[in-house]
Amino acid sequence: MHKWPYNSLPTENLASFEAYVLTTLEQIKQTLVQLEQLPERETYKQTSQQYANRLQQLSTEHRCRKQQRKCDRIRYRQQLQGNALVTAIADLTKASQQDSTERRQLKQEREKAIAPFTDVIAQADQQIQTLKQQYKTLSKQWQTHIQLAYSVPETAPPLQIIYQDKDLIVIDKPAGLLSVPGRRYHLQDSVLSRLRHRLPEQTFLQPVHRLDQATSGVLAIALTPAAHRNLSQQFAQRQVHKTYEAVLSRPVERSSGTIDLPLWADPQNRPKQFVHFQKGKLSQTDFKILSSGNNPRVQFTPFTGRTHQLRVHAAHPQGLNAPIVGDTLYNANQTEKRLLLHATTLRVLHPITGKEQRFASSAAF
Repeated sequence: MHKWPYNSLPTENLASFEAYVLTTLEQIKQTLVQLEQLPERETYKQTSQQYANRLQQLSTEHRCRKQQRKCDRIRYRQQLQGNALVTAIADLTKASQQDSTERRQLKQEREKAIAPFTDVIAQADQQIQTLKQQYKTLSKQWQTHIQLAYSVPETAPPLQIIYQDKDLIVIDKPAGLLSVPGRRYHLQDSVLSRLRHRLPEQTFLQPVHRLDQATSGVLAIALTPAAHRNLSQQFAQRQVHKTYEAVLSRPVERSSGTIDLPLWADPQNRPKQFVHFQKGKLSQTDFKILSSGNNPRVQFTPFTGRTHQLRVHAAHPQGLNAPIVGDTLYNANQTEKRLLLHATTLRVLHPITGKEQRFASSAAF
């Protein structure tokens, strides 16, 4: 793989470097797909299965023969004597050896049949490992460089810190700011990027959850690996309590309840999420109307943390059938400048002390 001299790359060449990186990464991804889908893999699978079936059938036959030989051995010892018994037992031993030979020959036949595919697949797997390492290395090089080249926009207001200690920092994220930097240089401005500049002495900064770029509110960042592991586990085990507030684009009939609609990310329509009862992942949200009217204010309490969960549950006809104001992704008719969705509270156990912590932020809309 060609190595770009990224360490000395001037900022004005970022566009060229980015084009090179993204093109190379895409080429690697396409090659990986081709290697994973080699026709030899399917042929190997089918051939192996055919021989597995034959070996299983042969094993069944051999068990029957073995049982019969066992019965014959008992009968011979009861009915035969002398040389006749010796000869009969020898024949049984020979038959047993023939079964072993038959099984061994079938295994050798199988190895010979799959050998060409095994070699091709082994070479492909080795190439896959090499390409994955190249992908990882190039991605890391690119991220390192754009992080070094990034600077906080002059017009950016300072991040509002709700809470900070040596293990955890909680931010009141503004709407329109990414939680973490994207892959492209123009997507580097984020909570994490700004914190890196604000806390240059901090060697570890990792989010334990994320908010959509358009969503504002409480966002937690771990400052140590131990805190990150603990908080991530709390999120994974659904031990965290979160609430959100939103303004809806039309009245709703119910005043409270639970929305249970499984969500699925169609690979051809990212980042949009869809309700899919066969492929979708469990997605549950409690809701309570805080104020009614043409644009009711609602409190959401999600039990799961799927991408766009609240937005889809609000917009879908089987949910509230009322898209969140400003949500152009799930309601193209929206004209509001921002998404009126705000993470109001986050309740967790402190990752080190174990004490319950509650962080809150009021919606600005």
